[in-house]
Amino acid sequence: MVALTREERIRRVLEHHNQGMDTRQISKLLHMSFSDIGKILKDADKEKESEQQRTRQELLSSKAYKLFSEGSTPEEVAIALNLRQPQVTEFYTEHWKLKGLYMLDQIYGQI
Repeated sequence: MVALTREERIRRVLEHHNQGMDTRQISKLLHMSFSDIGKILKDADKEKESEQQRTRQELLSSKAYKLFSEGSTPEEVAIALNLRQPQVTEFYTEHWKLKGLYMLDQIYGQI
């Protein structure tokens, strides 16, 4: 039997899990402990959740930039996108930078 690399074991665990196998079946097939399989699956879930969070953040920033470009105030953007002030302020200053208003961002930072 050929020893699998760590990456290959992870790939195979995820592949079998996505095919609908449970931990017991994967353990028997790959000769791995339940705890090792559980850790791989937990890490994969965390990575997936992190990726989804990044995607949501990117969508929010795009929507905020569009609203700012259309003349919406930060308050209107906060209400429309259900965001808190720190996040809207971050998007607003990013919008300034994207529009080439670097001095405005620097002055705001000094104030």
